[in-house]
Amino acid sequence: MIRPVLYVDLPGIIYAIDHRARGNQHDFANFVCWLESVESALPSPPVLRHILPISPVVRTWICEDHWRLLGFAQVRERPSHMAWDLSYLASMANRDGAQLTGDDILSALLEYALEMASTHGILRIFAKVEDEVPEIEMFQRSGFQRYARELTYVYDPYQQKSGSTHVLAEPALPSLRRWNRHHVWGLYQLYRSVTPQRVLTAELYENSEEYARLQVGSLQPLPSFFGRGNENYVCDVGVRVGAWMRLCRGHGSTPHRISLMVHPEHTDLAEPLIQFGIKRLLDADVRRIYCLVREYDSFVNTALCNSGFEQVLAKVLLVRHVALLATRQSTVPCWSRERSMA
Repeated sequence: MIRPVLYVDLPGIIYAIDHRARGNQHDFANFVCWLESVESALPSPPVLRHILPISPVVRTWICEDHWRLLGFAQVRERPSHMAWDLSYLASMANRDGAQLTGDDILSALLEYALEMASTHGILRIFAKVEDEVPEIEMFQRSGFQRYARELTYVYDPYQQKSGSTHVLAEPALPSLRRWNRHHVWGLYQLYRSVTPQRVLTAELYENSEEYARLQVGSLQPLPSFFGRGNENYVCDVGVRVGAWMRLCRGHGSTPHRISLMVHPEHTDLAEPLIQFGIKRLLDADVRRIYCLVREYDSFVNTALCNSGFEQVLAKVLLVRHVALLATRQSTVPCWSRERSMA
């Protein structure tokens, strides 16, 4: 039986348990989809979510048999309210006595999520799956299409050859500006100039504000307490936005994160921006820095490697276009009893 549960960080809790169990050579669950540690921070408190549009809606479903958890799925709604990200999909490793296999549970949860999407007016579901895992075939059978690869890079300040975490010089970036709301259109044009047509077709952002909210967060200025130290920068080269970078400072056990996008005609901005981001984050707190970048951003990948980052993971990006179910009587063409008898 599959049923929804109220929002709790159940997937995140089980993922943390599984991560620790794997350290002892045991699997607690089989995670096909999961959030990176820099993506799994809890959303803002419920009061803030009703006041400020800064957090997606989260839905969680569990598969159970006689009150025994067999698997779970979680989706997060994008700012457009027309797309979901499949943030977690997993089956439990210990299923003693269960009649369903792990693949059966995963398939049932995936199909249930697709059915729920069609009834909630969702047009697309996105998923990230580790490259070359056998479960990719399950997604393909469910109608998902592969459109890109995303690489995860990590900068470990304690393993740098220099042996020091504060040796970076301040890079010369005269075009660097703090993010402002009037950069929304320029950021959208930067995305379109960097992204291949197949990816544009798959992601299908309808307007610049939708894309900016997904990448930057709230477009309104937030007090530093709510912003949690996150910073957005652009390189304004006059005729266009030449580059954009977001710095997210880690808290607790969460590492820092750099998000980066550079125009193909301004590739020379990539390394200075990364150096600037590393220095600014490490000046605040010395910890690892993550950067998730698409494989087709080849010069950004090169700049990350030149700046001391190492690739640790590759994921396939998938999308499923959802056919909506007709749930309103007024939208279903049919003949009334009186008309059919006329």
